[in-house]
Parts: sequence; structure tokens; C-alpha cells
Amino acid sequence: MDEYKPLMPDNHMALAIVTTVCCCLPLGIVAILKANNVNTLYALGQYDAAVNASEEAKKWSYIGIGLAVVGWILYIVFWGGLAVIGGLMETIQ
Repeated sequence: MDEYKPLMPDNHMALAIVTTVCCCLPLGIVAILKANNVNTLYALGQYDAAVNASEEAKKWSYIGIGLAVVGWILYIVFWGGLAVIGGLMETIQ
């Protein structure tokens, strides 16, 4: 008798690696650990925990990417603002 085995949830490992390399190292590492847990939990037959770990990996990856985007926007606004102020100071003199 075959036992029903649900499909393994996506571990989002590629997204976690991209987050780690390109966006936010600490949160990317958390995402990689969660993504690795998906495979381990699935192999142990803990399907609900594997689905939860999959969602956690995706969540931490998206948080890391979001923080990186916000950081870059703030960086550009800050330095752009300084450039505008510098330009205005030169025109005043």
C-alpha cells in the first residue's frame, strides 16, 4: 500500500542566496538556514513544518530585499540632497 506523500514545498534557496549576496547579508543567512530546514523537515516527514519553514525563508528573503531597496533609496536621496544643497550654495556665492 502506497502512502500519500505531499510534494515538497519550494525551499526558496535561490531567493535566499540572492538576498545574501546582493541585498542584506544577515537576513539572507537567516533565509538560507530556513530554506535548508525545508529539505530536512520534508525528509523527516514533517510536512507542515516544512511548509512553515518555506514561508519563513520567503518572508526573510523579502524583508532583506525590502530593507536593501529602502536603504538604497535613502542613500540616493541623502547624497542627491547634498548635491542639490551644494549647487545652491555655489549659486548664492
